[in-house]
Amino acid sequence: MSLKTYEWTKRLGQQHLSMNDSSTTLCGMPMLGNNYATVLDDDEKTPCDQCYEILEGIASHGEA
Repeated sequence: MSLKTYEWTKRLGQQHLSMNDSSTTLCGMPMLGNNYATVLDDDEKTPCDQCYEILEGIASHGEA
């Protein structure tokens, strides 16, 4: 089974990641409100370190 990563960006640019059909991000942040992932430019986004650390852990175990 292949896991697909989705970007979830909040209005102020906090960028999180979720996988498949999850209703929360990898770090546990609820995905409330609108997703600004396609509205904000990359330089306006602040990636969540915790989401990316979890993603790296998943990838290093060959699960992604």
